[in-house]
Amino acid sequence: MILKRGALGAKVREIQYQLERLGYNIGRFGMPFDEQLEATIKAFQEEMELAIDGMIGEATRLKLQEAVAAIENSTDVNQNSGYSAENKLPPVPNELGDFIQGNWEQWRVTCSKTLNARSGPGFNYSIDMTFPSGTMLMLHPEYRYPIKFDSVGKPWLVVSYQGGAFFIRANQRFIEPVV
Repeated sequence: MILKRGALGAKVREIQYQLERLGYNIGRFGMPFDEQLEATIKAFQEEMELAIDGMIGEATRLKLQEAVAAIENSTDVNQNSGYSAENKLPPVPNELGDFIQGNWEQWRVTCSKTLNARSGPGFNYSIDMTFPSGTMLMLHPEYRYPIKFDSVGKPWLVVSYQGGAFFIRANQRFIEPVV
C-alpha cells in the first residue's frame, strides 16, 4: 500500500511518529498527509538515497523502520533525549534568548501580554490559542524532540494544554523553565 498526499488515518500517524522519532519536523500528529509531510518524506528519502517522490512505498517504509530501530537500539540516544528526572539543570537560553534544549517538563509563560500558541512551528501557522502570562505548560508527551525549528531556524517548543499539542516560541522573552 502506498501512502501519499491526501491520505488520512492511523498509517499516516504512524509515519509521522517515525519521522518525528528521527528528528524531523512533522508539525502536529494526526494531521492529514499534506504538503509539509510530503516535503519531510522527500528530505528523508534524499538523506537515505532513495527515490525521491514524497510518497511512502515499500522501500521508504522499510528504511523508516530500519532507521527508527537503529535509534531505539542506540543507548546513547535513549539516555540523552527526552525529559527525565535525571535532567537536574533547567535549559539555559543562548545569546539570542532562544532555548535550543527544551527537555524540561514544565514551562511558565512570562510575556507581558499573551503568548500565541500555533498549530505548527512558525509564524505562518494559525494561532489556535493564546496563553496569558503565568500560564503553566507541560511538554507534550508524544514528542521525543520538543524543540522544532521553523523555516528561518527559530526554535519552537511543543507543549500540551488541555490535551492538545501547541507550538510556542522557545525564547526567554516568552517562556521560562519552572524550577
